[in-house]
Amino acid sequence: MSSHENTGANRIAEQIARQSYGRLVAFLAARTRDLPGAEDALADAFAAALRLWPRDGVPDNPDAWLLTVARRRQTDALRRYKTRERAMEHLGLLAEELEAATTASGDIPDRRLALMFACAHPDIDQPMRAPMILQTILGLPAHDIAAAFLIPPSTMSQRLVRAKSRIKSMAIPFAIPPSEELSGRLNAVLEAVYAAYARGWDEIEPGSTPKLVDEALWLGEPNGATLARSTRGQGHAGPDTLR
Repeated sequence: MSSHENTGANRIAEQIARQSYGRLVAFLAARTRDLPGAEDALADAFAAALRLWPRDGVPDNPDAWLLTVARRRQTDALRRYKTRERAMEHLGLLAEELEAATTASGDIPDRRLALMFACAHPDIDQPMRAPMILQTILGLPAHDIAAAFLIPPSTMSQRLVRAKSRIKSMAIPFAIPPSEELSGRLNAVLEAVYAAYARGWDEIEPGSTPKLVDEALWLGEPNGATLARSTRGQGHAGPDTLR
């Protein structure tokens, strides 16, 4: 394949990473609630895409391709666990989803909003809820999140790892909570949107809108109607106030 075609495949992979990262992580972690494992598996899948797509061409359904590869990485990791019996239930669940992803012709179910509210669960330390959303949904690196919240990068990295481990150890469900529980979580969701929006303007270049600003608006828009309906009368502004 020519260098031009190679660059094209890499560019498509980068674009898909920006558009689908949070959706794929949310899907991969929904059953196991293992965010670090889901992120590692997806990183391996993107690495495989960068290696194989320039040679073999971009698949017709890139998201499903990435999900299938990532699920296989997760399955391999579970099989390596010393506590094999503990892993068997997860292996069965992953096998079911792998088959569904391989055979599905439509879009992968979007579980980002559920993941956002899992990251904002009361059992997660309040200061870490918005940073968790920024990393798991937008894929922001710890040093960028640390800059937005005025925390040393090493400290932010350690806190993010602990928060993700808490989701897994406490089996925090990936579900949109009932309306009476939304009030306690919504502020973290909105804080993440606003932080991404504000941080994005630090990247501004003449004549362009920063990528992070676009991503903050994208993060808020799909969920604005749901949040507005669920929190009506609770005194919260919706994400569409960013506009």
